[in-house]
Amino acid sequence: MDRPLPTAEQRGPGRRAEDAAADEARRILGVVEDLNGIEGTDDLLDRLVEQAARLAGYGAGVLALTLPEAALVGTWNLPEEDRARFRRRAGRAEISYRVEKRRRIRRYAFPGTGICFVPHDADLFGQPVSDAYDHLPRPSGTWHPRDRLFLLVRGTAGREIGLCSLDFPGDGNAPTSETLGPLRLAERLLGIGGNLVEIRLLQDSLRRGEEEMRALVADAPVGMYRRREGELLSVNRRLAAAFGYESPEAMLADPRARSLLEPPEVARALDALEEGGETATSEFATARRDGRPLRARLTARRLPAREYALGIVEDVTEESRLEEHLHRARRLEAVGTLASGIAHDFNNILCGILGYASLLRERGGLGGSALEAARSIEESAARGADLTRRLLGVTRAAPDEPGVVDVGAVLADCVRLARETFDRRIEVELEVAEHLPAIRGRATDLHQAILNLCINARDAMPRGGRLRLAASVDAAGPSRPPGDARPRAWVRVDVVDEGEGMEASTLARIFEPFFTTKHRAQGSGLGLFMVYTSVQAHGGAVDVVSAPGRGSTFSVFLPAGDPGAAAAAPSVAAEEAPTAAAPPAAPASARILVVEDESMIRNLAVTILSEDGLRVDSAGDGEEALRLLEAPGASYDAVILDLILPRVAGGEVFRRLRARHPDLPVILSSGNVDEGLLDSELRSGIAGLLPKPYRATDLLRAVRSALATRRAAP
Repeated sequence: MDRPLPTAEQRGPGRRAEDAAADEARRILGVVEDLNGIEGTDDLLDRLVEQAARLAGYGAGVLALTLPEAALVGTWNLPEEDRARFRRRAGRAEISYRVEKRRRIRRYAFPGTGICFVPHDADLFGQPVSDAYDHLPRPSGTWHPRDRLFLLVRGTAGREIGLCSLDFPGDGNAPTSETLGPLRLAERLLGIGGNLVEIRLLQDSLRRGEEEMRALVADAPVGMYRRREGELLSVNRRLAAAFGYESPEAMLADPRARSLLEPPEVARALDALEEGGETATSEFATARRDGRPLRARLTARRLPAREYALGIVEDVTEESRLEEHLHRARRLEAVGTLASGIAHDFNNILCGILGYASLLRERGGLGGSALEAARSIEESAARGADLTRRLLGVTRAAPDEPGVVDVGAVLADCVRLARETFDRRIEVELEVAEHLPAIRGRATDLHQAILNLCINARDAMPRGGRLRLAASVDAAGPSRPPGDARPRAWVRVDVVDEGEGMEASTLARIFEPFFTTKHRAQGSGLGLFMVYTSVQAHGGAVDVVSAPGRGSTFSVFLPAGDPGAAAAAPSVAAEEAPTAAAPPAAPASARILVVEDESMIRNLAVTILSEDGLRVDSAGDGEEALRLLEAPGASYDAVILDLILPRVAGGEVFRRLRARHPDLPVILSSGNVDEGLLDSELRSGIAGLLPKPYRATDLLRAVRSALATRRAAP
């Protein structure tokens, strides 16, 4: 038979205390569960102070918490205006004031508790305690209307985080040591509630931080993504766009995305990072979604607390392209410098060949086949000089001065070069309209532009074909005229090939610097870019028509000039007819100084001038030249001065000579002499320019002209 349960009296005082504690725990647990269900922090504080006041048996209360994140206030059973006042006061109060207030209140705590009863006559801050509750009705008892009861609120780690002020006791009496039971219960609840608020604020802070981080990542100016164990967790918009996706969701949904983002070697490095590394960096080549090449720089860091790795991806395709272009430009600059030096030395060699061949032809008494052989040597040397001049024209620092240019003559010269140097399977044709007007521009630049188009056409016909150059007058002009230019007529130059043709994607980029479809060893990607810039500099435009398998037509449009203007085709002294008549002879008494470091050229000049009846001295460097010029009794009628000399440079020799002999004619001679490259002092003081290589007649003409000018001077 079941025995009846013992009553509370039968269980004894100890068991009764345990039952009371369990009952209190159940009450607090119920309150905490209720608090956990409240979402808003302000609502949570209001409910916490209400439950604490009810547990303690009080009718109103205010809870003020001072936390690093914010100053928070909860109230219960107060008029709305008082609630607002407390909240404003809490927001304005300094932290030091709150700490000092709690310190002073703590002096009134019951021993071993955080329950502080401050009587009405206490002087906390030089004035009686607040009368905020004086409007509430007061029951009879020991509680004075201005008595105050505070419960110190402790948060995590037992630190004080605030105060709870309770008023309007239900029994009307001030608390005593014997009546603290309900207040101790409220104190425990406030401690739990304080912890709950701190945790809630921490969660809110973490949530806001996560949202801010996600927003920051989503809008970051670089690509960012998260990965765990080889799986992409998220990507931002910048990364998706870099790889050609319309949205991050589209990239995550594509099974190919990870292999594009993480090629095998990169994936292995990131897997190793997740297993225990800290950071990993890599720069790699991959592709976009549509197959276009992409170069990326990845920096990844393992985040152990988040259990994933964060990768930062920069699209360095353009940066890498510019770096490669810079390297190419530097290589081209070095090649240009080298070519200029080689051309200078080659010119010196050609000068000897051309000079002696012309001397042999004119004065050697040759006839028949021997004379023809001398003439052939002279013509071959002249062609070599022409090629060298063009090479120097490409590499020199300053352009020719603009002038009137005969486009037909430029085309004829380009056709001659193409026929001599291109594959014999390529048939080169030329059509030039009658009465073609000249243009104003630079003959050398235009020649180089047309020649680049011819070379481009040659490369498009590896198995041969027909290359046609045509020049005509066009009234309509280009499809996109440059700027507001509307000349009366255009000179149109067509370069037509029967090559492989180009796709639309290639056509859109052909004039970009360093863009090329050729192998690196075959081209730099600058040829068509130079065509475009040169034609633009002439106020013209370029139209292109091409299709795969149908060849290409490049149409260069140049503003037509005055039809009656005298045109200048690209020519040099070496191209003059070998039979050109020499100027009148110089007086036999004239004395000439030849300053030239190349012995072959120096001896050639001395021979030509001596055989013409002139007295000739020579110097092999600048120092020797100055010694001869400054020697006592030195008297010369003209000086032939090379610009590039050892010991003392030609320019310095010229300046010192001009200071000592201001009226002495000086003829400057060099393989790369160009009046546009000379400074104003040299330009104003020279009697003539003698480009190398030169024939005997070129040298005699320059010297006789200088002597004639000196004799004619007053």
